Amino acid sequence: MKAVKFLSSVLAVTFLLAASLQDAQAQSREDVVNKFNEGFVLFNEGGNNLGAIQKFKETIELADQVGEDAQDIKERAIAQIPRLAFMHAAQFVRDRNLEDAIDAFEETIRLAEKYGDQQILSRARGNMPALYLNLGNQFYRDEDNQRAYELYQQALALNPSYVSAYYQLGLVYRRFGDLDKSLENFDITIDLARQTNDTENLERAQRQARDYLVFRASEQIEQERFARALDFLNRAAGYGESASLHYRFAETYNFMGRYNEALESARKALEMETGGRTDRARIYFELGLAYKGLDNTASACSAFRNALVGEFRAPAEHQIEHELNCN
Repeated sequence: MKAVKFLSSVLAVTFLLAASLQDAQAQSREDVVNKFNEGFVLFNEGGNNLGAIQKFKETIELADQVGEDAQDIKERAIAQIPRLAFMHAAQFVRDRNLEDAIDAFEETIRLAEKYGDQQILSRARGNMPALYLNLGNQFYRDEDNQRAYELYQQALALNPSYVSAYYQLGLVYRRFGDLDKSLENFDITIDLARQTNDTENLERAQRQARDYLVFRASEQIEQERFARALDFLNRAAGYGESASLHYRFAETYNFMGRYNEALESARKALEMETGGRTDRARIYFELGLAYKGLDNTASACSAFRNALVGEFRAPAEHQIEHELNCN
């Protein structure tokens, strides 16, 4: 009885193996071609890249069952998959759906590695740093600074020389209130930009670094910490000149009683100022204070008259009418 059961089991296994072999033999080159064509139609006529990829994967499986006779069709299917994955990911970029684009390009990289498509692999990897940067910029605009910071770091992990990512990190650290880290990243931006003759990033990093230091100086002036303010302004000058920089120099020097230096700074500020009367009024006011400190009443009166605009009108009038008794 046991022998009969054992024989039955053997026969059952043999039958399953035979059935499996018959299924494999039933697949033909024509079946593989048909499956490939199904994928081609989904892509070419329906624009369904993901559906086409699935059909091409099925084509590969069928071709493996058929064997050498379908090898050329298998190779054609393999060639299509990374390319279609890239096209699918690129559509997310065009739609400005950057989070899905990142996921899709990561899948493209995986498929390109699996199927040995070095060209698509290189192109997909090349897109990733910019995707992380641009997604970070979206979060930065929404003032989600921590998420922006994380994405900029991911961009730099993929491209350690990515100048725009260092620039954006400088801006994020500025929002964090971390002066040293902000300047560190602006300095890296400046160095990299100089190496590649990237004038745009060079100039904007210098401007942001300078303006941040000028802003920090203005905070010190309000707290009457004039030596500290002067330190910030001297550091700012290392990133280039501006009307605002020289205006703050003039303001600080006037508070410190260093009127000759205040006079020189106010003149430079006026030379560089490109705004209207309101923008120039504040500079003329400091110019007037410098002349007043140097006992040059006529020039002080003239400067204060030019400051009779906006918020400086009242203090300038006070100087003209009550401090200097201008004619």
